[in-house]
Amino acid sequence: MPALRAGTFALVVVACAITGRAGAQELRVPELPEPAAPDPLTDLMRRVNDLEGEVKRSKAKQADAAKKPTVNWMMQIQADALWSDQDVDNRRAVGSIPDGATFRRARFGMYGDYGPFEYRIAMDFALQGRPSFIDVFIGLNDVPGLGRVRVGHFFEPFGLEQYSQNRFVTVLERALPTEPIAPGRNLGVMANNTFADQRGTWALGAFHTDSDAFGDDTGNDFRAAITGRATFLPWYEETIAGADLVHIGAAYSARATKAGQVRFQVRPEVRLGAATPNVPNFVDSGNIGAGFYQLVGAELLLIHGPLSAQAEYVLVPVDTYRSGAVYFQSWYAMGSVLLTGESRQYRKTTGTLERIVPRRDFIRRDANGVALGPGAWELAARVSHLDLNSGGIRGGRVTDLTLGVNWYLNAYLRMTANYVRAFQTPRTGPRGTADFYGLRIGYEF
Repeated sequence: MPALRAGTFALVVVACAITGRAGAQELRVPELPEPAAPDPLTDLMRRVNDLEGEVKRSKAKQADAAKKPTVNWMMQIQADALWSDQDVDNRRAVGSIPDGATFRRARFGMYGDYGPFEYRIAMDFALQGRPSFIDVFIGLNDVPGLGRVRVGHFFEPFGLEQYSQNRFVTVLERALPTEPIAPGRNLGVMANNTFADQRGTWALGAFHTDSDAFGDDTGNDFRAAITGRATFLPWYEETIAGADLVHIGAAYSARATKAGQVRFQVRPEVRLGAATPNVPNFVDSGNIGAGFYQLVGAELLLIHGPLSAQAEYVLVPVDTYRSGAVYFQSWYAMGSVLLTGESRQYRKTTGTLERIVPRRDFIRRDANGVALGPGAWELAARVSHLDLNSGGIRGGRVTDLTLGVNWYLNAYLRMTANYVRAFQTPRTGPRGTADFYGLRIGYEF
């Protein structure tokens, strides 16, 4: 027992000695090694991986966006003022013609596409209906053999001036053979395409004969129309200003009548929007008993630098119940010159007129601030004629002479001044005349 106690005591002494020696020395913490500098190749690979991730996320967003139709806005405003002066015989035949200021057009709409599909919906708040339908359709492009197919409410393919957008027509109103005689917008289906490397166009459609301002056409009898148009460019040379060309075209429409009757009422080439009272009709065929009538059109356009000339002719055969076949006819011829050197523009894909773009806008911004230019100035003259006398139908005749000046402040803003003299030979009574003075400011995009 004494020996065990002595050993234990010795161990305690040794432990205390060791502890005391450790406490007498400073406690040292081992230093960690400094981190090595990043490897340039590793850092580059990390950056590349991050960029690849961003690209994948961007493509995914684009793919999601591509699944939705695009949306584009359109707008058009035309504010008109009109003054008139009648002789005694014209006033006796049609009554007093009002002066006034109106909105000729006030349009708003949208259009876009989804791959090969397209759509458009546009309303006018200045025409009958307030608002009324303008172009409301769905289309499919790149159809093999057909090109483009549309279904909805839009212009039937008839005539150069009628088929072109109103904002690209040189004077205030379309000519006598087009606006009152040629078909306007109706509900239907149409295909159109080009041929001969876009030197030619064709369009063919089936439509309701007489859709209303909302595209509706209801009744117990089916009133259909087949309308087609073909154009060709026998001469076409591209220039700095656009193109020099000769355009020829033909159009045809076979149309069933509404309730077994057809009527042609035509005012001169002026209009007070949808106001009441408005410019009255100068010629009127009255109701003609017929189940079917036709429209046959021919068109010609020449553009050579700042000079242009165009003409159209429309023949209207009507198979009446009582008088057999009667033939109404109408034509116009027009010339214009752009004094500032621009050229009228032409769309080859549809065989129609396009917007005029001034060389120098009236007000524009450049590196030196605000600059002024002349815009584009155009002089135009047109003569139109309509004859509604044939067989036993005595609807009268009217001839219009129009002189016009256009000032294009830029590609989208335009001022127009027209003088129109209308020579009227009514159904009964002596020949009369009326003079019209019209102004318009129009903006569209």
